[in-house]
Amino acid sequence: LAQAHFGVFEVHPTSRESCEAMASRTGRTVLAAIVGAAYGSLRGGDVSERRASSLLTNTGAVHGPFTLKKQFDLQRPPSDEFDVVEVADAFLTHSCANYVSDGSTVFSRDGSLVLKVASQCSGGGCMNSGRVMSRDSFKYGLFVFSAKVPKCNYVWPAIWLLPGNTHGEGSYGRWPCSGEIDILETVHDHNFATFNLIGGYGSEGGCATEAGTLCNGCVPEYCVSTTYNESKEATADRYFIEDVDCSADGTHAWREHTFVLSWQPGELVTWVDPTLTYDSEGRLTSVTPASPPEGAGNIATWRYYQRESTPTWQAVGDYMQQCFPGQAADDAPFDDGFKIVLNIAVGGYGGAPCLWGTEA
Repeated sequence: LAQAHFGVFEVHPTSRESCEAMASRTGRTVLAAIVGAAYGSLRGGDVSERRASSLLTNTGAVHGPFTLKKQFDLQRPPSDEFDVVEVADAFLTHSCANYVSDGSTVFSRDGSLVLKVASQCSGGGCMNSGRVMSRDSFKYGLFVFSAKVPKCNYVWPAIWLLPGNTHGEGSYGRWPCSGEIDILETVHDHNFATFNLIGGYGSEGGCATEAGTLCNGCVPEYCVSTTYNESKEATADRYFIEDVDCSADGTHAWREHTFVLSWQPGELVTWVDPTLTYDSEGRLTSVTPASPPEGAGNIATWRYYQRESTPTWQAVGDYMQQCFPGQAADDAPFDDGFKIVLNIAVGGYGGAPCLWGTEA
C-alpha cells in the first residue's frame, strides 16, 4: 500500500465530509472515504417528504435552504455506519471483484473509510476488494461527497444508491424493479463519469415490445430500463472530470473532486465541483454548476433527469401502475428509501481483460 495524503472537505465547521480514492503505483487500488452528508430542504420538510415542484433552474442551479440530516462518523469502525458486504461479483456485474469483510479491503484510517483491492483470490480467477452499504436509508434530499477516485488498471469504482440490500430488494421487487441511482461510475482511462438511473419491470420476453408486463417482482425474468448509453458518441449520461494518465509514471487517480446529488420527486441532478453556498447559520443554500474545464469538449459538469423527459424512466410506469396501484408514486421506483453504496469492481465491462473466473 503506497503512502498517500487524504485531505478533508469541510462543508462548514460542524459538518465534515469527504470521499477520497487513489490507485497506488504498485498496481493495487485504494479507496478512502468520509462519505457525504444528506440534506433535506426546509421548504419541503423532512428528507422523506415529497415535493412536486422542480428545484432546478435553467442554468443548472438548485436553491434551498437545506439543513443537515445525516453525517457519517468514520472515526468509528466501518461496521458502525455500514454493512461490509461479503459477496462474489460473479452474478452481479460479473467483474473480477470478490467482496470480503476480513479487514483487508475495508477499514478506517485517519478518520477516513478505506476501500481497497487488496489481493488475488486463492486459486486465481478473482481479486479481493471492498464494498460497503450504509445502514441508514434515505428518501429524497441532497447528498455531498468529496472524492479522489481511482483510475487505470481496469478498475470500476462507483458511488451509488440501492434499495434494501445487495440484491436491490425493495418495495417493487428485486433489482432492477426497485431501481438504482448511479451518482458516479467510471472505468479505467475514461476522463468522465456516468450518472445513470436504472429501473425495470417483470417480463417473460425481455424488453421486446410484445412481451408485455409481468407482476413478478423481476424474478426470474425482467427487462432493464436504463439511461446508460454505451455509444462513444453519447454524452447525455456523462459529466467531465479530468484527463487520465495510465502510463507507468501516471498518478492512476483523479484529483479530489466534490460530487453532489439532488434527488427530488421526479427529478435527479448530479454535479462535479459545483459552488456550494451557505448562509450565516451554516445551512446549504444553493448549488451552482462549474464551468467546463479545458478539454471537456461537449461534456458538461452536471447532468439531470426529469421523469417527464426521460423515456427509460417512463417505461416502467405500466409495471408500477398495474402491479402496485395506490402504492407507487409517479416517480417510482425512485420514491422509496435507498442506501449509499461504495465499491471498487475490477473489469467486468466491455473491453476489460478481466471477467469473473478468468486469469487475466
